[in-house]
Amino acid sequence: MSSRVRRVLFFGASISAGLFLFHVAVVPLLFKYSKAFRRNLVFANFVQWPPNTDFEEPSSSGIEGARNLSIEYDSKVDKCRVKIGIWHILPKTVYERLKGSFDVSKDKEDLNKILDEELATSKTPVMLYCHGNSNSRAAAHRIELYKFFQKMEYHTIAFDYRGYGDSTNLKPSEAGVVEDALLVYDWLRERLGDNSRLYVWGHSLGTAISSHLLGNLRELSITLLDRSEPLPLPKGLILEAPFNNLADEVAKHPLSELVTWLPYYDSTFVAPFRSNSEQTFKSDEHLLKVKSLPVLILHAKDDVIVPFIVGVRLYRSIQQSRGDGDATIKLHAYDRRENLGHKGICHAKDLAEVVGDFVTQHN
Repeated sequence: MSSRVRRVLFFGASISAGLFLFHVAVVPLLFKYSKAFRRNLVFANFVQWPPNTDFEEPSSSGIEGARNLSIEYDSKVDKCRVKIGIWHILPKTVYERLKGSFDVSKDKEDLNKILDEELATSKTPVMLYCHGNSNSRAAAHRIELYKFFQKMEYHTIAFDYRGYGDSTNLKPSEAGVVEDALLVYDWLRERLGDNSRLYVWGHSLGTAISSHLLGNLRELSITLLDRSEPLPLPKGLILEAPFNNLADEVAKHPLSELVTWLPYYDSTFVAPFRSNSEQTFKSDEHLLKVKSLPVLILHAKDDVIVPFIVGVRLYRSIQQSRGDGDATIKLHAYDRRENLGHKGICHAKDLAEVVGDFVTQHN
């Protein structure tokens, strides 16, 4: 064997050994001891696509009939001023009726007054959308869902948590993003007034945020909003690709199969998500507290990001907690052959019927 061949083999063996060491030692240590690593893994807000989004003009992201708004408040979680970016997207027929008001030559203050009135007096449902991790409210698959809402004649309120989009650039935490969702919910409730046709829709991580919010709405209203009376629950909660809790989501994620053979797998990869001060997202505990809240779960069986099994576990935990007289809980599953995956349920052929029936039933 020539010296050149030996050097190549030695180099290859060194690379393999290095990768193996990183796999069995460095990664477990990062999972167990690095809060920053776990935070980035969960929220992935460092991924911002598409880049250079013009949030002020939602039409530049492919959605017509929308306006850009923002709210600011003093965060009790991070003890600083926080700005939250929001889009209000009109139902299709409302946009067609008011299309002239969106002309670039029109005054935006006048447009906001018109659309505030439309929102407050709307006879159609209002969807508050809590998106999942990474990117912003302008992500392509989210735009597709807004278009579905438009066709369903729903008003849509989509927003970005702290650290996402054009909202204040802070390190997100479970308490922080739930606080953001609470303030948007409160802001929206105030604008709707007596109009109570409000529903909350969460996707992926957004299902955990919305579940935490609504499961603890009474306590959060008092502690974070200083209200003497809690905010009322919405008409219903729709969870798209949810998980029961963050520890189980990590354990059932396909990438976990690469490390389940390690004797310290559970203590290093899973246990840190069962109990910590940053994020655990225990939807299966939060939603047990609100038995009067109707819940619809939508999940594709070919979802590899949030496996179907953790959605089923959430469904079963809620179902087992409810009895006669409690609100309904329904799981609508999509077959693998439909190839909807994690982000494609907005294209499901029966989605309009499934969501429409749920909204009508609980209107």
